[in-house]
Amino acid sequence: LVLSAGGTALVGRRLLRQTHGLGPAEMTRMYDHHDAVLHAVREGVLIVGGDGRLLLANDEARRLLDLPPGAEGRKVADLPLEADLAALLASPRPASDEVHQSAGRLLAVNKRPTAPYGGQAGSVVTLRDTTELRALSGRAEVARGRLRLLYDAGVRIGTTLDVTRTAQELADVAVPRFADSATVELAEEVPRGEEPAQTGTAAGTALRRTAVSGPPAHRPLTPVGDLIRFAPGSPQARCLRSGRAVLEADLSTARKWQTSDPERAGRVLAQGIRSLIAVPLRARGTVLGTVDFWRSRTGEPFGAEDVPFAEELAARAAVALDNARRYTREHTMAVTLQRSLLPRDLPAPSALQVAHRYLPARAGVGGQVA
Repeated sequence: LVLSAGGTALVGRRLLRQTHGLGPAEMTRMYDHHDAVLHAVREGVLIVGGDGRLLLANDEARRLLDLPPGAEGRKVADLPLEADLAALLASPRPASDEVHQSAGRLLAVNKRPTAPYGGQAGSVVTLRDTTELRALSGRAEVARGRLRLLYDAGVRIGTTLDVTRTAQELADVAVPRFADSATVELAEEVPRGEEPAQTGTAAGTALRRTAVSGPPAHRPLTPVGDLIRFAPGSPQARCLRSGRAVLEADLSTARKWQTSDPERAGRVLAQGIRSLIAVPLRARGTVLGTVDFWRSRTGEPFGAEDVPFAEELAARAAVALDNARRYTREHTMAVTLQRSLLPRDLPAPSALQVAHRYLPARAGVGGQVA
């Protein structure tokens, strides 16, 4: 009895040391609390033993890694994980916010050894899904790039009061930062400084290509200077009638365009052009023409989120184009008036042969007779 009592006391004292003086009720309460916390946290938690076996995985870790039932107790190398992630989990190497791919997600992985904190040899791993955060960061970077492009457009478009030069500046500023190629088509009256015909009519859908930008392989087939009569179902004709941008994310499925203008549609598709945004160039209530932004099959197609930017870029350029048109009109009128004020005949002395030429001023009113 004495030996039995002594042995029981020794065992009890050892158990108290190992349980840190906690009784059964306290241990049960602590286990329930830790288990609830482990499965309630929004980060995945793994415990990997020193032999490379998965000892514990909470619910979030199972979801993020798409672990099969019965994964606990198996070697990490035997689980259906990406090779680089499995190698990290099985190794003793610590990690801080390393990004690894698993089950279609981007996970930020942190790993620390458990031995220095009184535990057995092994490591604890936390997993955080950063897929949405990185997608938001990507969209924010795109937005910053668009703002920089709009700023550059304000600086680079409208540096002169020449209609053709301004149209070319618009096409150049969009390529390649927004489109693979860009074209500008204007009503024939605009370069002469005249008011364009009403859009939506036969005259309003016949535009002259004024500017093209982009590598030759991506440029639409119609060269600068040619008159283009857009078919009623084409994106350009539709945007002229509605006064709003028209998005064709996939030109191969644009049935209205292909039906109304099969020859031109076939040439464009054969060139490898995939996507289009056609935007009317409207300023002070007048539609001057269209600007077309094109993307090839090698890049991402345009989406609905690209339309507001295209409209903003076109709106800024349209004001510069209209300023150039109005200047051309006023300059033409001033030159005509100056010529009308010149004498029709010069004196003809008998001893001299007289020749004359009038050179109008390049700016303002005036000129020179030589």
